[in-house]
Amino acid sequence: MKTAILKSDSASLRRAADLLLSGEVVAIPTETVYGLAALGLNPQAVKKVFTAKGRPPTDPLILHLTSPDLRQAIQAGILKENPPPAAFDLASVFWPGPLTLILPRGPQVPPEVTSGLDTVAVRYPAHPVSQQLLDLVGRPLAAPSANRFGRISPTDAQAVLQELEGKIPLILDGGECPTGVESTVLSLLPPEPTILRPGKITSEDIARVMGRPPGQRSENRAKNHPMPAPGMLESHYAPVTPLYLSQEPLSHRQSDLLFIHYRTPPGVLTSNQLVLSPDGNSATAAKNLYRVLRQADAAHGKAILIEPIPDSNLALALRDRIQRASTGTASWNGSIWKLRRGSKT
Repeated sequence: MKTAILKSDSASLRRAADLLLSGEVVAIPTETVYGLAALGLNPQAVKKVFTAKGRPPTDPLILHLTSPDLRQAIQAGILKENPPPAAFDLASVFWPGPLTLILPRGPQVPPEVTSGLDTVAVRYPAHPVSQQLLDLVGRPLAAPSANRFGRISPTDAQAVLQELEGKIPLILDGGECPTGVESTVLSLLPPEPTILRPGKITSEDIARVMGRPPGQRSENRAKNHPMPAPGMLESHYAPVTPLYLSQEPLSHRQSDLLFIHYRTPPGVLTSNQLVLSPDGNSATAAKNLYRVLRQADAAHGKAILIEPIPDSNLALALRDRIQRASTGTASWNGSIWKLRRGSKT
């Protein structure tokens, strides 16, 4: 199969919609990362997503709805009637946007989407291309990140091609994704609202709507065990080159290693030094994270070292992605970097 990349003009959007309606998969831009889209209520189309990615059936998908109005999803049988009242409040504030809600699954959602769970993850994206495509298709789209399972999420069309060339027919090029990390996943199931995956929408943001902060639950699960939400695998978002979490600023060099700084360090950068956020802004770091990881991976060094992420509104999301992508920790012993596999804390 030849994979085409098309700029997201009206003709390309129509071609993408036709492919989706025929049961094919298409890579599309969202405000978070590029997604691999298929008709979310079509089990055979959904299976193509899992096949193209090499994704295990225990890892549920997110449904991108055709409207930010939850009542339409209830009427369409995507959600059960009478969801928690907070769902309407949160959707009205944060949709379109990078907040995914986990709610009781309606009868029209196939078990392939939810890994057999009685819940479904839903959101309405903010990217204009994904919104236009949803309008054209008129049906919800399942759209996990458009990468090989467990690898670095793509934030531009070329990164999708690097991951899935020959496996999918079309990539809609909508430019770089403005957020750069996946959506916040919030479960609204009993006993209390709980963030299962941190993202741009923070606990503080949610508390301002709900009147109290949600719980936080971080899990590292093996891929053969069912997961309550996407992004909870112990190893995820990972480069091929081993990534190590430095326990200190990267003030020492070693020629066979790649170094990722948070801010630009003093002096002239060498070819094995990369920077997440030249301006020191956490939003810049989030937008650049996966691009910089890919750049470091392409250098084929012995290992990649990344320095600690400072506190910010996006620190929890950044640390979550980096920890899951990592192999272990690194520390300077006075003469060389000592790399410890299997320890991520």
